[in-house]
Amino acid sequence: MERKCKHEYWKMRCHLEALSTLPIDEVDAQIIRILTDDARISNVEIAREIGVSEGTVRRRIDLLIEKGIIQGFVAVTKVSESCIKVFIRLEVEETRLEELADKIRNHKSVVALYRLNGEYNLLCEAMFPSLMEMQQYVDTCTKLDGIFKSEVQLVVGSYKKCFWTGV
Repeated sequence: MERKCKHEYWKMRCHLEALSTLPIDEVDAQIIRILTDDARISNVEIAREIGVSEGTVRRRIDLLIEKGIIQGFVAVTKVSESCIKVFIRLEVEETRLEELADKIRNHKSVVALYRLNGEYNLLCEAMFPSLMEMQQYVDTCTKLDGIFKSEVQLVVGSYKKCFWTGV
């Protein structure tokens, strides 16, 4: 039976398309598809849906976790649309990239941190409850030793909202 996902958003589509690149078989892929749609589903329900025993599902999930293919189960919440979302592009000294990435990604407001090629080599996605908190973070972050240049882009509207943040 082909399972229809409850949620249609870019991360799930990308994630499910990437399954073919993993060292897993079709049973593992079916388990991952089901857990992606509903991480709270019981092993018994998964087993019934794909036609294997509950013990098989339990062992497969344990192996997927052990191999690092499944790295955890998270609760996804939506945040208020009144928050401020920004993208901060940073030109960072190459020899200090890992050190500065550790400092930047550990801030509570940082949603994601990406490594880029080109003039700017880090892209920080962050959300703040107020403009003042955003400015304080930007001022602190951009003054770190080893950051040469920055560009802050404030999100002023959306045509398609992010599933994870609601903005």
